[in-house]
Amino acid sequence: MESPQLALLKKIRLTTGKKLSTLFVGEYHSAFKGHGLVFDSVREYQYGDDIRSIDWNVSARMRNLFVKQYIEERELSVVLMIDMSGSTEFGSGRRKRDMILDVAVLFLNLAQIHHDRMSVCIFTDSVEKYIRPKKGRKFILKIIDEILKCRPKSRKTSISGAIDFIRGVMKKRSIIFIISDFLNPDEGFLLKMKHLSRRHDIIPVQVFDPLEREMRLFGLTEFVDLENNEVFLSDAIPEKGAFPLLAEFNAIYLSTNEQIEAPILKFFEKRNRTKLIRT
Repeated sequence: MESPQLALLKKIRLTTGKKLSTLFVGEYHSAFKGHGLVFDSVREYQYGDDIRSIDWNVSARMRNLFVKQYIEERELSVVLMIDMSGSTEFGSGRRKRDMILDVAVLFLNLAQIHHDRMSVCIFTDSVEKYIRPKKGRKFILKIIDEILKCRPKSRKTSISGAIDFIRGVMKKRSIIFIISDFLNPDEGFLLKMKHLSRRHDIIPVQVFDPLEREMRLFGLTEFVDLENNEVFLSDAIPEKGAFPLLAEFNAIYLSTNEQIEAPILKFFEKRNRTKLIRT
């Protein structure tokens, strides 16, 4: 008899597979291809070549000028940093954690289609699970299964701690998606994200519930902090947009009352337009 876990895994694969239209896959590939350059060969210098590309060692041996040639690095290294802290369990309709899972599965499937190397870091206030970079369909299915089975030991959040861990293990330049609600983060996490972005391509994916941004409350209201289970009274109403500023990053914003495809596709399209303008 098929286990509930396997049945859920198959359902997620089927649902996500239907969402990956040719346009969606193409936009993803265009947004990230050519992430780096790899040395290929040398050839004789031609008029107009950039002198900075001259290989002086080869030129000295051959007694003629030669320049280095590079090719685009086709294989990408993609990292998913997945927040599993207690605050992600909230949802006025759909839970933020369920949406985070959908986003992760979508990115995993896109990476698998293009044979990108994937790694996953599941975190709370510590690293709950780290899966080293690899690629292939079986590996992607294993990652999805590991995410579904994960039962975090902690309910608190430390984005800084997860970033420190990734800085230590990811030596190759990578695309890093930080999928979180960015609630109750530790101090200094934005600065650490900036430092990480000097070497890697950092893309925050903020998942939020509409109720967190526009609460219609009157007088004292009882709240429960999902990260430490403390009950408290407050009459403070959060202002719209009162969240950690991610404006310095090209971020993706996802509401639990909407589908994930349109905002993510819009992000890819915007990124591609920016690349064309720079070119």
